[in-house]
Amino acid sequence: MGRRVDGHRRAGSVMAAVIIAATLLAGCSTASRSASAAPTEPPPPAVPHPFGLLSCTPRYGVRFCPGGGSRRVPSFDGVPLDADVTLPATGRGPFPLIVLLHGLGQSKTEFEVDHPDTSPGAENNVALASNGWAVLNYTARGFGDSCGTPASRSGQPACARGWIQLADQRYEVRDTQYLAGELVDEGLVQPKIAVAGLSYGGGQSLELAVLKDRVRLTDGALVPWVSPVHHIPMSVGAVFAQWAWDDLADALMPNGHLSAMGTTPASADLSPMGVPKLSWDRLLYGVTTEGYLSPPGADPRSDLTTWEHAITTGGPETATDADALRELQTYKSAIGIPLPPGGPAPTAILNGWNDTLFPASEALHYAARIKAAHDTTPLLLLFADVGHGWAANQPAVTAADTARGIAFVDAVMRRHVTTDTGVVVSPTSCTGPETAATAGTSLASLQHGVLTLTGADNQVVTSTGGSATTAAQLNPAYAGKSFCDTLPPASAPGTATYQLAVGAQPRTLLGSAVVTATLHVVGNYPELVGRLWDVAPDGSRQLVSINVYRPSINQAAGTPTTASATTAMSFALTPNDYTFAAGHTIELQLVGSTAPLFEPSGGTFQVTVSGARVTVPVS
Repeated sequence: MGRRVDGHRRAGSVMAAVIIAATLLAGCSTASRSASAAPTEPPPPAVPHPFGLLSCTPRYGVRFCPGGGSRRVPSFDGVPLDADVTLPATGRGPFPLIVLLHGLGQSKTEFEVDHPDTSPGAENNVALASNGWAVLNYTARGFGDSCGTPASRSGQPACARGWIQLADQRYEVRDTQYLAGELVDEGLVQPKIAVAGLSYGGGQSLELAVLKDRVRLTDGALVPWVSPVHHIPMSVGAVFAQWAWDDLADALMPNGHLSAMGTTPASADLSPMGVPKLSWDRLLYGVTTEGYLSPPGADPRSDLTTWEHAITTGGPETATDADALRELQTYKSAIGIPLPPGGPAPTAILNGWNDTLFPASEALHYAARIKAAHDTTPLLLLFADVGHGWAANQPAVTAADTARGIAFVDAVMRRHVTTDTGVVVSPTSCTGPETAATAGTSLASLQHGVLTLTGADNQVVTSTGGSATTAAQLNPAYAGKSFCDTLPPASAPGTATYQLAVGAQPRTLLGSAVVTATLHVVGNYPELVGRLWDVAPDGSRQLVSINVYRPSINQAAGTPTTASATTAMSFALTPNDYTFAAGHTIELQLVGSTAPLFEPSGGTFQVTVSGARVTVPVS
């Protein structure tokens, strides 16, 4: 996804979910060589020429070294990448390096500016170089001048397979490692690097944090990360990941079974197959078609077009779907990488409460896995009303949290001091600017109670229930909906509803509403969408959080509409920090479809919900 288009430049962050080829290309083994005895770091150059191709000139108070065109940098497999380097105004180095990774459909220029900037908390090449960093900005393979346009591929045999690989550790992530290694070999930068990225770049940033000092080869093997020529050991020293995903399978096709508290393995998100975020999938696929996609059938594990067509059936799951999800989680997600000794690199993560693509739960289960492993990695979790569709992205809030993330990286990498950790939360506000942030050691440390919603027992949810009008209005990818756009009352037959009157004092949700219940399903391919509403006295309603749950029963191909089965459910909605006004009602609604946000089931079903308990954590 990109920086901000209508609140986030061009809604591109990830991708449609496919899979990448493990083609072991000739000449791809340089990063796999183990460092021989005591490699010597080269001296810094008297006159910098990054990658041996770029010339540096004074600009905006720093030295700017532009690439592109005939000055593209071959990556580990020869794919030419459009890269720029920005250096401090003076000095020979080696400088601390920070790599800035752009969003889906964007380019190296997303974090570049054309004016002087010495702001210590700004995230751009000039500000960072003004404050002592060497900065690498490059366009990801398959986009822009990195083989993304027909003109960039013309006369370039190395671009033949330089298509989009969906933030794969074996390709896009390895590109970052390889380019950084070349700058180390030149004596220009230090071998412990920092990484910051947004959305598509944010997901890659988390992958780099977990890889830390390892490289994922095209055959899937993990080997020590060394620079390509002098074999100098390298590592990621700190990361600032924004609008990021930890598990791309969960982000694009959630099934509601993965816990943000670390109590379930990553495999819980793979079976049953999740429900695609249909409108996001279509939008993201459209963004990738502006770049270079593998021709259908040419590369089955990066065949976005074939996969895009395959997931629109609404069920049942196929073997191809299952293989795709495993690849997505293993090679395109931080959650699929084994943790290194001592844990990942120190990490700051900024995720949004109302981001319907990569919600705050992505950061929470990244942190939960590290905690469960008893690793001591410094972590700073930043939550606010930022991100993709529905997020407000108020400039002051964004600037404050960006400054916090950059300060975290700077403290670790350049000042070598103990940095802030824990969580910093800024609330969602539909009545004006967000108020001051609140800090704590964890999200749980800021929670001070639980509210319980009640409703009739044995309520029935049907595949045809709910309001089609309401569902159409809940479409963050295309409808231009703001999170704070209230909806009028609407009849919603075939749904289950649980409520609690707020009373005379406002109550603030902080975290995720959780539904536990017994489900009796008659029919095939069932799914349930949980929607938490703030209902005003006049009946108008404001959506607070949403998520989808796919029961593991009655999902097999050929299941008849008369099939009957029972299962237990424990299901968390996406978290938020939201205040319900006095006199309002908190309402949890279970509905059989909210298309087009979530793909509607291809089956017919009714679900009887019994013994339900709905809890809402409050601050």
